[in-house]
Amino acid sequence: MMSRVRWRVSLLFVLITLSIFFSLVANSDRFVEVRGNETYNQTGDGGSSENRIISLINRLETGNQEAKLNAAAELGKLGGPAANNLVDKIESNNSSSEKMNSYMLLALLETGDDRAENILSENFERIEASNRAANESAAEEWKQGISEDTLQAIEAKDTAIRKYIANSIAMDSARAENRGEAGAFEKVLNSETQNSSTYVPLAISDFGPEEPGSETEKLLKALKSNKGSTRVAAVMALGEMREEAAVDPIIGILTRDYPPAQASAAIALGKIGDERAVEVLRKEMKDNDNEYVKSGSAIALARIGDEDSVPHLINRLRDPRIKVRSSAALALGKIGNETAVKPLIEILETGKSSEGKKNSSMNANADVRKSAVLALGEIGSTDATESLIGILTDKEEELEVRTAAASALGNIEDPRAVEALKKVFDDNNMDTHIRNTAFLALSKTGDQETARTLVGKLGDQEFGDVAREALIDMGEMAVDPLIENLKTEDHKLKAETALILIEIGDKRAIQPLILAYQ
Repeated sequence: MMSRVRWRVSLLFVLITLSIFFSLVANSDRFVEVRGNETYNQTGDGGSSENRIISLINRLETGNQEAKLNAAAELGKLGGPAANNLVDKIESNNSSSEKMNSYMLLALLETGDDRAENILSENFERIEASNRAANESAAEEWKQGISEDTLQAIEAKDTAIRKYIANSIAMDSARAENRGEAGAFEKVLNSETQNSSTYVPLAISDFGPEEPGSETEKLLKALKSNKGSTRVAAVMALGEMREEAAVDPIIGILTRDYPPAQASAAIALGKIGDERAVEVLRKEMKDNDNEYVKSGSAIALARIGDEDSVPHLINRLRDPRIKVRSSAALALGKIGNETAVKPLIEILETGKSSEGKKNSSMNANADVRKSAVLALGEIGSTDATESLIGILTDKEEELEVRTAAASALGNIEDPRAVEALKKVFDDNNMDTHIRNTAFLALSKTGDQETARTLVGKLGDQEFGDVAREALIDMGEMAVDPLIENLKTEDHKLKAETALILIEIGDKRAIQPLILAYQ
């Protein structure tokens, strides 16, 4: 009996073993696939090759520069499958930004895919067209050709004037116990972003829904309101709209209204840019008792760009108000007439501190000096080079003035300026902010030797980011030194170099890029 039981157990064991064997044979393909996925999962964070690729492409959009470069390198290792996904996304123009598209092109290069050359060529054509369009449609005509530092300084004058208007209206409203409306108006005036839509509701709030006329017609009516805040809101709205039909009534407000409304009129006339306002702006700049109106009138003349106003602005460099001197200097820089160079240098010379003793004249004021320095940089005369170098290297000058001098020297086409900037940048004992500004200023000199200096700093922990942005700004001038740098053995540095070339979009770089990643 025991032998029979043993026989049955043995038979059952054989049957189970055979069943497992045939099951394994029948499902061998699935086991191979599972094993393949398990092997892949050891190196990836997705459940499959496809998921891994999608995850890496998504990483091109997030994280810091190093994380994105690493993701591009990982996609390169995945070869063909990654290339297919990248090509589909690039050709569908599905990337969320131009920056991400550049990283995808870099990743495609990393894969070594044969399609990379044609896709680069197509994208470079689009980048060139986009760059041309951007250059042709600068945000506002008066801003074209002005350095970022000067533009910010001019806009800071507007901000100060709007703050004065907001405070004045708040005081008036406090006396009239109308604080709620004033709070809303204050918020709009002090807002960093200015547009007509924020002012229109405040300007036409006294009109009922049955009031006839277009929005512009209602705003023109609001200029005659008995409420100062309503007139100011209408002026600001019409200025932001660049409404030429409003020039004459706004000139009337500039000449006859109370100071906050006059200040808003000066801002608006500058933004509209109509030459009919020039004579009255000159008069208010000279004779008005309010420093904000005078200062606003000077900036308005700068925006209109009236060359004949230069002598009038030069006279205001001796105005007894610091704000007016500073605004007149910036206005002269914006207009860019070389007759202003000597008077601006005179400000710098007469306001110098000496042997540790602070000069007591108004020309020693940091805002006046910074404005004069930036103006000389905008005019770009080599006659100012030595004075600006003196400011840059003078340890008794305020830091903001010296930094402005570094920026200004970058606008002057003079070998002396380039050498001074290089010397400051190479001085490790110099203030870091000044060194950074000098480094950026070098990129504006349009010099290939400077481009090579910038390329040499791409791997630098302190200046790498600044060098990258500066090289992109230099554009085609930086292409040859960047192409030379593709020969580096450092993979990360090569990837950063390739990325900059992709962002510049110059077709000369296509073949060198393909060769570098073959």
